Amino acid sequence: MSLLIAFVGPSARTGLAEAAAQRAIGAAHEQGFAQPQSLVWQGGSALWFATPGNPRGSGACAVQGSDFAASVGTAHWKGLAGQALLTRLLAEFDRPQDMPLRDLSGGFAMLFARQGQVWLFNDAVGLQKIYSSALGSILSTSLLVCRAALQQPQLNRLRAQEYVLLGANHATQTPLEGLQILDPTQALELRGGKAVLLHPAPAWRMPAAFKSPAEAVATLSDMIVGNFSSMLQAYGPSVGMALSGGFDSRLLLAALRHQGVAPHLYVYGHPDLDDVRIASAKAHELGLPIECIDKVSANAALPQLSPTLLRENLAFFDGLPVDGVFDRGTDRATRLAQVAGGMLNLNGGGGEIFRNFFYLPGRVYSANDLVGAFYSNWLPRAIANADERRAFTAATADGILTCIGFESGSNKLRSQVLSRSDVELVYTLFRLRWWMARNNTVAARHGAFMTPLVQPRLVELAAQVPVAWKTFGELEAAIITRLSPAVARGPSNYGFDFSQGPSAAHQRYIKATLFRPIGVRRFSARIRRLLGRNPTVSAPNEWLHAFRLPKVDWIDMAYLTEIPQFNRLCTLCALLE
Repeated sequence: MSLLIAFVGPSARTGLAEAAAQRAIGAAHEQGFAQPQSLVWQGGSALWFATPGNPRGSGACAVQGSDFAASVGTAHWKGLAGQALLTRLLAEFDRPQDMPLRDLSGGFAMLFARQGQVWLFNDAVGLQKIYSSALGSILSTSLLVCRAALQQPQLNRLRAQEYVLLGANHATQTPLEGLQILDPTQALELRGGKAVLLHPAPAWRMPAAFKSPAEAVATLSDMIVGNFSSMLQAYGPSVGMALSGGFDSRLLLAALRHQGVAPHLYVYGHPDLDDVRIASAKAHELGLPIECIDKVSANAALPQLSPTLLRENLAFFDGLPVDGVFDRGTDRATRLAQVAGGMLNLNGGGGEIFRNFFYLPGRVYSANDLVGAFYSNWLPRAIANADERRAFTAATADGILTCIGFESGSNKLRSQVLSRSDVELVYTLFRLRWWMARNNTVAARHGAFMTPLVQPRLVELAAQVPVAWKTFGELEAAIITRLSPAVARGPSNYGFDFSQGPSAAHQRYIKATLFRPIGVRRFSARIRRLLGRNPTVSAPNEWLHAFRLPKVDWIDMAYLTEIPQFNRLCTLCALLE
């Protein structure tokens, strides 16, 4: 992706702030970004860097006299993207609050200067992160740039624990004190420092409009068709995507086939896996070539991890990816290949808006319930201090309430019931906004990447679909079938043909989870431990040859049960060095 750094405030480039700014610019160069375009306004300046080594990349910059716009990530509207989109926005709008932001698709951060005001803001969902450090005088779309501006980074224990155990931070704090994430619901006016709310939680709540499943399928299908039409008009037919035997990639393929586009397909995994066989058979049936990428075998053939490769990984993944940076290089290679030559890479992430993501029956639930149902899959003793453990779970519940615009801060509020449509919004405004957004930001660092199923208008509508229509996959299967019966037909890794709807066996399997009490789900990690299915893991020796893991007192390594948790722990410790 492109990169943006903004320096704001009357003393942003003087004294100690100047030293921090130079460290920040140095971090951008270390990540491979060079020859920025300089943008200046009274009281501040910015640097916009194009995507290195990619002719199309992501983001753009447009300058018209003293007005300008610069973006990072991917966005399209009415068939426009890149510089053409920014030029149109400058011509038609004076402020972000005047823009049709709910109709813009993609994940992006934008700097917008018009008539003396300079605004910095996100897409409506918040799929592109903006970081802040040096007391807010340095802002950037790169975590490493803002980390470099800090002289001596200190650990935020709660957010460090959250990153290790849950894979991402679900708030505006990060594991590093003094390094913040801009609130994705707001636009920040950089000259006056005023924040304006762009995306209030009530704006996501629409009146229930669907009288039947058929009406919901038709409306959502038509919206997907319009969104893909605009996307392909903006980016062209050079599109790649991973195909699996699951719902979301088949929906992407169906939407592309509906537009007459034959994407470049690839599938992850060993050729003997059912998922790979199903995807390969579907591609062959449609007459499309497909590339099988076995990351495990590819990684095994690469040289072992070294300190040099570890530093390169930190730069490539911008510090704190959801999977960690301890990898021999296959992840890097596949991400670069997916966007090579300016290809637009699509991912089905977020397609669960059309399904029952939390696997909860159609009743009301509290924020504490959601924490127990989905965010408790870790051993409590991993956080040794009981007070810190309670603070951790309370912060997760508070974050859930905040994202949907509710007051938080007490257990009474955390226990209040939420409407079922608000629970559906939690998936997008909490899970996707914080977890998937970090992955999207990393994925877009080197080219054009998009998760087109998380278009704001789709999110609004899907949250209002009765959950009973989504629970077994009927809704998404019907949308796939409406867009392309040929793509829908045949086996899936859910054990049924999407064009025929969920089988009785699949419905029985889903019911087994639906009716598992939340109290049981809250203790699932401990139950598996008692049954011997949740053993302690440790960092592989190869990692410890590349990096000496220090002793830490904020997490108990003896109670980490997944290699990704150790990867994130090692990654964070490496970032703190």
